[in-house]
Amino acid sequence: MSSMRNAVQRRPHRERAQPSSREKWGILEKHKDYTLRARDYNVKKAKLQRLREKARDRNPDEFAFGMMSEKSNRQGRHGARGSEAASKLSHEAIKLLKTQDAGYLRVVGEKVRRQLEGAEQEVRLQDGMSGVLQDGSGRKIVFANSLEEQRRLQIEKVEKMAEHSDEEEGEEGLEEGEASFREKQKKVQRSKKQIEAEERARKEMLAARRLKKRAAEARRKKVEALRLQHKELVAAAQELDRQRAKMENSVGGVNKFGIKWKIRERKK
Repeated sequence: MSSMRNAVQRRPHRERAQPSSREKWGILEKHKDYTLRARDYNVKKAKLQRLREKARDRNPDEFAFGMMSEKSNRQGRHGARGSEAASKLSHEAIKLLKTQDAGYLRVVGEKVRRQLEGAEQEVRLQDGMSGVLQDGSGRKIVFANSLEEQRRLQIEKVEKMAEHSDEEEGEEGLEEGEASFREKQKKVQRSKKQIEAEERARKEMLAARRLKKRAAEARRKKVEALRLQHKELVAAAQELDRQRAKMENSVGGVNKFGIKWKIRERKK
């Protein structure tokens, strides 16, 4: 009978799927999933209860130095931090590693310092060139041997400036007349191609000015970034030097009570 019952084709077992409206929450939870989740929840609940009881019944006077220096393999780490590989190194090996780190920081700091000097020199050069191009007037310094010569030079300078201003006014009048005549001629004779060429040249000039401004801003930002990097490298190198000096007992420090102390040299 059992063989005949097994031979009959049965309806395949199909588990209920997650409804389409809840597909974003994942597959439908079955009873075995709920069992695992409930078991894990109960284990954690019991553990928290034991920890609460242990904290409630704790003796506040209980203390051991191992609480500060040792680590527990079961309940995580307690006390001082430090890797197992570093704890196996000797005192001299750690000092040697710090020396190598300090040498690397010095090399990188020197490289950044040279880059900073080059960037600052480039910024100063560009600022100086732009100032000269904008100013366009040179200076001549004349040193007088006496007070009388100084007064004479000042009088001559004032007279030359007055003559130059009169000449400029006359030339400006002539130039204005000529310029107005040329402008009228240009307005009459300018064609469509000339207008387009002038507009194109104006746009190119504005684009060149924008590029120049962006380049100057990029140079300034580069200088600021290099300054910050050099400052951080110098601070890191100084901190390493201080740590190595403390390991050699050549400098002071602060104890656990906040009192500063210093290694004193023996009197000779």
